[in-house]
Amino acid sequence: MIVGLYTKDFALLNKITNKIKDKKIKLHHLDNLSNLGYETQVLISKKRIKNCKIPQIQPDNLDILELKIRCKLYDCSDLVIGIDPGGMIGLSVIGTGRILFIDNYDDPNELAIIVKSMHLEIGLKTIKIGSGSPPERTRILDVLKEYSEIIQLVNEQNSGSGSHTEAATRIALRQGGYNLDKKYQPKDGEISWIQKESRRLSKGLVTIDKGLAHEILIGEMTMDEAIKIYTKKMKIKLGTV
Repeated sequence: MIVGLYTKDFALLNKITNKIKDKKIKLHHLDNLSNLGYETQVLISKKRIKNCKIPQIQPDNLDILELKIRCKLYDCSDLVIGIDPGGMIGLSVIGTGRILFIDNYDDPNELAIIVKSMHLEIGLKTIKIGSGSPPERTRILDVLKEYSEIIQLVNEQNSGSGSHTEAATRIALRQGGYNLDKKYQPKDGEISWIQKESRRLSKGLVTIDKGLAHEILIGEMTMDEAIKIYTKKMKIKLGTV
């Protein structure tokens, strides 16, 4: 695909050039719009150009620039996001039946920044999050809580193996998710797993109770908060505070 790049801001030009990794995207730097050929499919410019019939992009978050180009090319918005929770978070973005963007993140906050940019600059229809890895899933739900109305939890069972982004793609395409407003109820096995994790993370000092484990799973508190609350509760009970 031929993408025209019209800007006299050379710092921005260099940043954009460095961000384009997809070899299918051919950047064509334009000194003036008279060089705008019929083969140009998308135009990137610093400010919106009036009376331009070619789909335009004004770059904001350059980390999703390739996604914005594909969305303009295929005329799609209202994207579906798939998220595979875990120590490494997989992300896949689907639109018009195509995989438009994939990436991995090790920090939920970095993921939240990308999701926010997609929401503001393009538009999101649904965010589907895999139901596995309860602590990681809860952290993701926490940083994305402003999008709770469009979040669905999706069963990851029998989703096969592969990379984190492949798992995220399967999650995005899977049907039968349930919205958060339907009151997610943690299973006994998930609660037990959280209790075991609390003992591991506290180096064997405490095992939080089921009530606190439940609060973690529904996103009402973090593991650190639960361990502190339980520790304080035990100290009061033993009369050591």
